[in-house]
Amino acid sequence: MLFRNLFKFKTYNQYNQRTNIMKEKIEAILNEALPECAYRYVSECTRTFGPPYIRIEFAAKNYNINGVSGQMPQLVSLVLYYNRMELKPQVFCGNGGQSIYRKPNLEVKEEKYLAMKSVKIPFKRPKPEEKFVLSAIKRFAENWLQTLKDNREVLKYAEYVDYSELLN
Repeated sequence: MLFRNLFKFKTYNQYNQRTNIMKEKIEAILNEALPECAYRYVSECTRTFGPPYIRIEFAAKNYNINGVSGQMPQLVSLVLYYNRMELKPQVFCGNGGQSIYRKPNLEVKEEKYLAMKSVKIPFKRPKPEEKFVLSAIKRFAENWLQTLKDNREVLKYAEYVDYSELLN
């Protein structure tokens, strides 16, 4: 009843059923697009003000760097506001987003003093329809893998991740 005015659904239970179905579809897409050793996380989250959303994350490995919860190697993340079918890259607690990290090229003047360099993963916001949103999630996962392959030799966190297992 609380969300009656916020959503196009008649009850919160109807909304909850549809988000569970959508989460299952997203998990199936990630299982298809990503290698088995990659970490994936899809969950429904709530906010104090505003509608709930679906949090989508995947990383090279389920390993917390320096013991920091949620800080995983090559973590990227998306957020889906299900009530309006809006999908976009999102940083959660300083982790994730639309970039992966590589070692800097010390020959380039701009990168000489950097600890790491970010590489942005291509992403285009889809139309607010379910089939376009699901295909955009799949395309983002494929672009993430391709970006990792393109930067394989200079990727950060090689001590934590076996990139040959992930990218073959």
